Amino acid sequence: MKKILSLVLMMLLVLAPMAMAEEFNPADYPVAVCMSNLTHPVHRIVQLGFLKAAQDLGYTNAKAIGTEGSDATEVFAALEAYADEGGKGVCLFWGDDGCYEAMEYAADAGVVVGIPHFKHEQEDGSYPTGLAFNMACDPVLYGKQVAELMASKLEGKTGSVALTQNTMNVTENAATDSFRATWAELAATMDLGGIKLLDTVLEGAVVDEATAINLSIIQANPDILGAFGTTGNSPVTWSSAAEKAGYADGELVLVGMDATEGNLDALEAGKVTALVAQPLYEESYKTMEYLDQIFRGNEVPMWTDLVAPVVTVDGEGPNGPAYHREIAAQVTEFFK
Repeated sequence: MKKILSLVLMMLLVLAPMAMAEEFNPADYPVAVCMSNLTHPVHRIVQLGFLKAAQDLGYTNAKAIGTEGSDATEVFAALEAYADEGGKGVCLFWGDDGCYEAMEYAADAGVVVGIPHFKHEQEDGSYPTGLAFNMACDPVLYGKQVAELMASKLEGKTGSVALTQNTMNVTENAATDSFRATWAELAATMDLGGIKLLDTVLEGAVVDEATAINLSIIQANPDILGAFGTTGNSPVTWSSAAEKAGYADGELVLVGMDATEGNLDALEAGKVTALVAQPLYEESYKTMEYLDQIFRGNEVPMWTDLVAPVVTVDGEGPNGPAYHREIAAQVTEFFK
């Protein structure tokens, strides 16, 4: 009799999770990707990855929330309002501690919040309250790779190299710091003594304004040899500024972020040397996958490392333009 009861109990334990899995309905779980500058081409890639993953996994109530502009207060208000409306999961695209209060509010309301792209690990190894998981490519690694690429192109020359960012945030700061540290290390074995790294300038996210800022950097430094911009528009803004200043395509060594359509055009036209293709689509797609796993009662890692390939015109696979052209085409089709 005891054996029979034991067998019955084992069967119930096996069947219970199966029954729960069968009862789970993704349509009952509203999810959203939350960010500023909703129509920005870089942010569209993030939205595409998240919304496509939601679609593939059966989440019929998925959307993008936030603001068309860059007002942080509006973004955080949208997150809190979504929590009040009964949202269950959010991919929060935000790079500094300004989001922590709103994230904690959402988590307290029962929203699972994951942040891709920006690393929010604290100095003591902990993560902010309310954050369920975090993932990003390593800006230290790609900052190093860009420094190595530019040093190989500029060795033996005399002049200056500019560095620009969108804002001061954990990701861009780490990339720029890594670039400077790597450059200093390379200078010990390479002929880089004639090259000065300029102070970092914030060019912002608005193309016309950023182009004007970068043009002013060129004009103030007539010995300029190249630039590394960590903004999503930097390939376009820097190549446009170089053209306005009278430089021929490819005369300056320019490297910028993200394989958006406009940036790929600049790369293939020879206006920029390389792009750092942050895995915007992949990280947001995986964020939705992680939300799905949590909703189903499974665990996900607190931190996930991703890779950002450096794309050149003759590269192949993720290191070449064709791979990223396909994603850009999907963005155009999805948001038309």
